[in-house]
Amino acid sequence: MKAKCLKSINAILVFLLGVLGFSGCDRMSVEYGVPNADLDIEGQVSNEETEALPNIQIVVRQGWKDGVGTLYWQEYADTFYTDSEGNFQRHYGNIFPLEYHRIIANDTSGVYASDSVETTVSYTGGDRHWYDGQATLNVDFVLKKR
Repeated sequence: MKAKCLKSINAILVFLLGVLGFSGCDRMSVEYGVPNADLDIEGQVSNEETEALPNIQIVVRQGWKDGVGTLYWQEYADTFYTDSEGNFQRHYGNIFPLEYHRIIANDTSGVYASDSVETTVSYTGGDRHWYDGQATLNVDFVLKKR
């Protein structure tokens, strides 16, 4: 009898928490006061002879500054590659809107030296609540031979 009563109470609690927006999932939903934004990063990688470079590794890291101005970079970095025409693009939807980005172009074959750029992002078009808006970063790289 006691076990049946506990099961009923648990079922009622699960129902009430579900109605209030709580769940047992491991992924955070972007709502209830979590700032978010949309970011597009795009560009092209070429060499000094203006030839497009395919299969160049692009690494994107986000960063932030603390109260005294020290810049910190996320440990997580997103990695993807240029297409056959040396172009790259990545869309980040519903991300936490960090202001600083480091974009790195690596030639994994070792023919060209790596290059990187650090940039600041300004988001526009937010709704003045938790959506900070959107931004597009256009970054072109010209890699030099080693």
